Amino acid sequence: MFKLTFFKLLLFALFLPNVIFSQITKDLPNYFPVSPNAASFAKQGLYPIDYSTGKLNISIPIYTIKTKELTVPISLSYNTSGIQLNETASWVGLGWNLNAGGAIVRNAKGRPDGLNYWTPIPILSSNFAFTKENYQVLFDMQKGDRDTSPDEYIISAPGLSGSFYFDQNDSYKAYFRDFQNTKVRIISDTEIEITKDDGTIYKFGKNLQNAEVLEITSNPSELVQSWGSSFISAWYLTEIISANGKEVVSFSYKTINSTDYPVITSEHLEFIDGGFSPSTLPNYPLGNGYLFPIKKQFLQTITFPNGKIDFISTLDRQDLMDDYKLNSIEVNSILNNQVTLVQKSSFTYDYYLRTGGGNFSVSYSDPLANNTKIQNSKSYALRLKEIINNKTNTKHSFEYNSSPILRRGTTGQDYWGYMNGNTGSLIPPTSADIKSSIPANERTINFGTGNRKGDENIMKSGVLEKIVYPEGGYTIFEYEANRYIKNITNILTEEKSASISASGVGCTPNYNEISFTVGSNYVNQSGKISYYFSSATNETTGNNSYVQFNTTTYYRLNYDPVQQKYPTSSGTVATNFGIGYSNTLKARDYRSGISGPSGCPFLNINATWKETTGTVIVPTTIFIGGLRIKSIKNFLPGITLPVTEKQYTYEQENVLNDEGMGIYGRKIIFQDNISVAKPTYSSSTIYNSNIGSGPSMTYGKITETDINSSKNGKIEYYYENIPTQREIGIQPTIFMHPQYNTLSPLFSIISPYATQISDFGYYKSDTWNYGSLIKTKYYKNDSPVSFKVIKTIDNTYQKLIEKTLSTNIIFNIVSPPYNVSQNFPSGTYNQVWDSHSYQFFYFTGGISLGKKVLTSTTETEYDDNENPTNQKITTYSYENPLHYQLTKTETVNSKNETLKTQLSYPQDLVSTGQTAEMQGLINQNKIDKPIKTETFVNNVQTSESITKYEQSTATGNLLLPKEIHSSKGLVETFPFNNANRKINFTLYDTDVVSGVTLGNGNVLEYSLENGTPVSIIWGYNKSQPIAKIENAAYSQVSSYAANLQNLSNTGTEADLISALNTLRTALPNAMVTTYTYLPLVGVSTITDPKGYTTTYTYDSAGRLEFVKDNAGNILSENQYNYKP
Repeated sequence: MFKLTFFKLLLFALFLPNVIFSQITKDLPNYFPVSPNAASFAKQGLYPIDYSTGKLNISIPIYTIKTKELTVPISLSYNTSGIQLNETASWVGLGWNLNAGGAIVRNAKGRPDGLNYWTPIPILSSNFAFTKENYQVLFDMQKGDRDTSPDEYIISAPGLSGSFYFDQNDSYKAYFRDFQNTKVRIISDTEIEITKDDGTIYKFGKNLQNAEVLEITSNPSELVQSWGSSFISAWYLTEIISANGKEVVSFSYKTINSTDYPVITSEHLEFIDGGFSPSTLPNYPLGNGYLFPIKKQFLQTITFPNGKIDFISTLDRQDLMDDYKLNSIEVNSILNNQVTLVQKSSFTYDYYLRTGGGNFSVSYSDPLANNTKIQNSKSYALRLKEIINNKTNTKHSFEYNSSPILRRGTTGQDYWGYMNGNTGSLIPPTSADIKSSIPANERTINFGTGNRKGDENIMKSGVLEKIVYPEGGYTIFEYEANRYIKNITNILTEEKSASISASGVGCTPNYNEISFTVGSNYVNQSGKISYYFSSATNETTGNNSYVQFNTTTYYRLNYDPVQQKYPTSSGTVATNFGIGYSNTLKARDYRSGISGPSGCPFLNINATWKETTGTVIVPTTIFIGGLRIKSIKNFLPGITLPVTEKQYTYEQENVLNDEGMGIYGRKIIFQDNISVAKPTYSSSTIYNSNIGSGPSMTYGKITETDINSSKNGKIEYYYENIPTQREIGIQPTIFMHPQYNTLSPLFSIISPYATQISDFGYYKSDTWNYGSLIKTKYYKNDSPVSFKVIKTIDNTYQKLIEKTLSTNIIFNIVSPPYNVSQNFPSGTYNQVWDSHSYQFFYFTGGISLGKKVLTSTTETEYDDNENPTNQKITTYSYENPLHYQLTKTETVNSKNETLKTQLSYPQDLVSTGQTAEMQGLINQNKIDKPIKTETFVNNVQTSESITKYEQSTATGNLLLPKEIHSSKGLVETFPFNNANRKINFTLYDTDVVSGVTLGNGNVLEYSLENGTPVSIIWGYNKSQPIAKIENAAYSQVSSYAANLQNLSNTGTEADLISALNTLRTALPNAMVTTYTYLPLVGVSTITDPKGYTTTYTYDSAGRLEFVKDNAGNILSENQYNYKP
């Protein structure tokens, strides 16, 4: 037996006799109609899980466009990770996304690619010479006038996803992050063409009528360096073209020239007028009150063969006043220019009211406080309530967590941007040192008041918790925050003190003095000096009473003639004691009068501090931004207990984005005082751009427990945990003249601090390397409290290829850096005049690309005692680096037999026969299906099959499968001969377009191994087969084709059935099976060669209702019972 998975046209082999059918692949799509009741219905409430992240995939299907070659699903999906504070709602509601159409979105890294006419990005290294030209390069990079890193281009379209980069060192060739075999063709700055590995073409940015569909942005929010140029931020999907070029799904949009909805998302530390006391100030995007324009696109219509879908939207939103709200989706069939409504889905909404959240510095005044558009975007968010099927008047309805969501543009967010109720600043409490070559200028400053920790309860605010289905059943989702247990070391301390007192005249002692020494376990900054003076009377002259710590003296307040006494006074002063030094406390009271318990005035001085006595480890739960699914419960209408329930537990946590990684800090030397290095801090995540888009954590072990009324079970999933790695090194490269004196007092003290940055800064994002499922364990419930393993699956993986694209990260040491025109060193080096060394330091990083593949799977079954019984081991090989596709599988079964399958693709066969045809497939990127398949048992070949391609008049001048050859044993199928030919596609259909004959890929005739011809007549604008005639050549039936096609396009179904019956009668020696359809709904009738007709009846929503036989008897009935 052999297996083929080549082009879809071989589906016609499904009509061969059983002996032949058994030799054709069973997983080929069937474009002849399958009876609707044979198709499986989608099971609501069964939502897939991304187990390694705990993210639930909630999707509501709307409609699926299906043509012979293309499938375009339309659905709504919901993000279950939670609502971020500054998130805005899409045109279908907060957290929801409409999956229809698509785009290539640019994730700009630094200056967008192309703004410098694709000027190469210099590769910095320790050998980057100290020249005037290179200084200008660094100056421009730091300023933002020159690019530092290639942009990421993220694709999202039906059947196509991923991201790619242009490699400047490889002629700007596009490389996908996961090395998928998808080709990118840049036609112009506004037009991009993507070809999948099956030959399907996606066009973005400009349609076939040369109309541009782009999103143009003036400048990305929160960009540190502002270059003020507009750029293309998204290329919208305009067409999907089938691999044979004959089917087109087109997407049209309506454009609106709008602006963004900016809010403050970060803060920074700033020193005013060269002082030493900083202020925490908010960062308003691109300056105070600036609204940058965006040319936005909203999907309006999808057109496809025999149909169109209209997206009805209006500009009447309360939250985003310049954005559309989707009101309905209308599916229409188009036949003979007649439009018929097939399905309509309407959307109803209300609004979240966003309130609360901390305010920024009271010294900050919002320049857009009176802008209604901006303030509404902060106070409201569109919320999807229902999706109504207008044909059946049934609906999906949605319920959300009732806790209010916080107002956009406040400080109420955790480190990851999720709501947490913080009312302080965005910068958490922080201490930093000011370093200076002048000791008197050195000090420690404290700033920041924010609580940026994750808050599980607030993180759940507003999230989707319940879906009610049209039938009345419903699903409830329970979430919990991502978390891990961190062992925090707490230092144990004890209070230490030294104190003395003295009394006034008439009591003793009048003077006292002691010395004390602080031990080596002293807790820094814990020292305090406190003193107290009681009131005193009488003497108004003479020496004043005092207390003294070392050389610091505190005196009793002066005599108050109104009160006729010395007033009471006290104070506490923070003091940092030196370890091991002798300290002295002194006290002397010269006054008298009735005061105190002994009848005399008194005073005292106390020194207190802390010393460590040990440590204790405290396991502490740390919440990480984002939610994970905890349980899913499914209910039937009117039933209070769930009919099914799945619970999830998570172990082996792998933290990718920990607490504090959203805070950036380093030190800068300012030109106004180059002897001082002052700290600069920011809460902006722009510095964390290589990790921000990925999950905050993954899990190595996830347990899914299935709870139902009959029997429980569980599955354990084990994933490979890959720890984060710094993208950049620990030590930067400092740009300086090779003769520069780094030992000068100024720079030897200041510069090391100026080149330090926060450790969190830049981490690799090896997204292609994550998510590898290494083990699955299946358990059955053995007792109420125990489980037994019944099956395990173990997987191994291999990295086939890795590639790194270089990036540069440049920092200035002096702010602002000197311009290159200011006395750049030339000729004989003079250190005094060199103001350009130590201006910049830089790191070199890399964007990680690669391909990781499954190399082996071991399946083991166990008996009731958990002893292994059967085992099957399968290995997978990927032997050709030209395509990295699966080329060989080897399975060792329980009989110890080795079963091997060898697969060959166009790149493998281009020099072994059919050279022109294989090269043609490669040029069209039709490389995903194997052309040749060989099978072996214990290294003895058992079968071989190969597809012969041809581009000729018979194929309509398209490169299509012409013959299928197969053999058993060691018989070679190449060179081709009639002896092993199983199928011959004798004739393909053509169309005449503008006087030119073009192939359309429809098979009109094929012959079987025994020579029996099979003919096909296509109708409904040649989109569906309406007749299959076995034992008749197409030349015998072609005279009937035109009339039948015309009736399918313009006539009634009754007329078409009558004409098809006439065809059956006219060919008594042939077996004729005929079909009629309801456009965009499904097959209506199937009449077999004996003339017996099966009829399929649908309700107004397009769902199968009845199946009747030739006599009108009901064979099956589907009832859809909905709760009112």
